[in-house]
Amino acid sequence: MGVQLRSRPLWSGADRLGGVPVRYVSPYRLRGVNSPELLYENIVHNGSVYVAEGGNAQNVYTSPDLKAWTARQVDSSSGLVAGKLAAAGSLLMAVTQYSGYSYLRTSVDNALTWVIQQSISNADIVCSAGGIGYVLSGFGYKEFTTNTAATPAGTARDFGVAQVWRKVLHNGVRWLAVNDGGTMALWSANGLTGWTNSAGLTAALTNLPSTGLRRAFTLGGRFIVVAMSEGTLSALYSEDANAWTVGIVGEMEPTGLRVSGIGESAAELGGLLHIPVKLSDGTSSWNALVATDGIRFKFLPAFWRGAESLPSIRTRVGGGGLIFNGTNQVGMPAAARFESNPDALEVYFAV
Repeated sequence: MGVQLRSRPLWSGADRLGGVPVRYVSPYRLRGVNSPELLYENIVHNGSVYVAEGGNAQNVYTSPDLKAWTARQVDSSSGLVAGKLAAAGSLLMAVTQYSGYSYLRTSVDNALTWVIQQSISNADIVCSAGGIGYVLSGFGYKEFTTNTAATPAGTARDFGVAQVWRKVLHNGVRWLAVNDGGTMALWSANGLTGWTNSAGLTAALTNLPSTGLRRAFTLGGRFIVVAMSEGTLSALYSEDANAWTVGIVGEMEPTGLRVSGIGESAAELGGLLHIPVKLSDGTSSWNALVATDGIRFKFLPAFWRGAESLPSIRTRVGGGGLIFNGTNQVGMPAAARFESNPDALEVYFAV
């Protein structure tokens, strides 16, 4: 039958990683004006409200609908450290800094009141997975703390292995701690204790390029490690956090462009994971999304051009689409935000 030109919904439907896309029809749209009109990054949801950083260095903002936002002061005398806001179930975690010292603060009442819990290093990493909050050492220690709504003050823990642990993930069954280079991981059945080396990861990595960036994510019940090296993307995936399978090795970037960066965050929509990536032709840069099932990749069109950092991205609660942001885009307001257009189509060649 040869090659056929067809169209399909961009953000839903089966086999969206197949075929050769040639045109996209309205893939993104601008979000409406927020109140107040600020650039919100690192948006989390604690089961009741959205909570976001942005605008005021001493405030977070809460919203039930991503439109009307209310300022909530975290502390009156110290500023928030960007990128360290996390939600572990109903527990909110934020980091403030004063005179060079950082402090973990928590809230269990939708950001209305905050309690200082512990002094932490400026380099420490705050994240959450499976309803558990984590403070990981930024200096390569094996010790860490866990925080939950039941124990917001935190509990001292020990991985048993010293590394710069970057992130903890949860696939619904097991927890996975991944180090800064994406070269080592530990898994646990409860996210607290009993951390065991993910032996299969080391062996699987020998099939990927030895240099470049690696980022770990989850998609449904699957752990995914994405690697970027020499302008290509590769992937490993695992269902049990121990045995790893090699997906694509060296998926090529769009014609004339190279992948120069992978985002820290990713969002699931329609059974695929969407990761912000930086594309470059050697002179100019574009921010775009790449979709993956952990095995294959598909590049989506750029949503703005510029050298600014990659945005945070998340899925609306209830699966209503992706939301992400832009900064300092020429011709756009400083607080410009984007979302996936549910009516978007792509035209593709079916082989």
